Amino acid sequence: MTQLLLFFLLPAFYCTAQPAEEPILPDTGTIIIQLETLNNHDGVILISLFSDDDGFPDDWEKAFRSEIVPITAELKEIRLEDIPHGTYGLAVVHDENENMKLDTNFLGVPREGYGFSNNARGRFGPPRFSETQFTLNSDTSVLQIRLNY
Repeated sequence: MTQLLLFFLLPAFYCTAQPAEEPILPDTGTIIIQLETLNNHDGVILISLFSDDDGFPDDWEKAFRSEIVPITAELKEIRLEDIPHGTYGLAVVHDENENMKLDTNFLGVPREGYGFSNNARGRFGPPRFSETQFTLNSDTSVLQIRLNY
């Protein structure tokens, strides 16, 4: 009788004694942004990382992640960490007067520095999201962004 009881209780104990499985988290990486041309150390850098074309590039509220980075003489790179692997497009603005937007003249021509991933350039306006797309599929991805003034 004791053996029969152990036969039924041991499997039940074994099943309940196992630790809970860890949830599977998406792979993440770090995007390192290196700015190639920075005219001065005034203002801040506005970063908008988009995961699709909705709102790209102007509507930072629709961006997957937005950052405001103060400019210092020591600023060499900007790191966006814990970004899930995937496809993104990046827009960068050198907001010299810190009004949180890209200033333009009366014709719509930018008066502050701007740039995009893949150093994409649009014609008569910003490039399309598809022109700026890059894939993050490793621990680190380095983007060299040339700011246009």
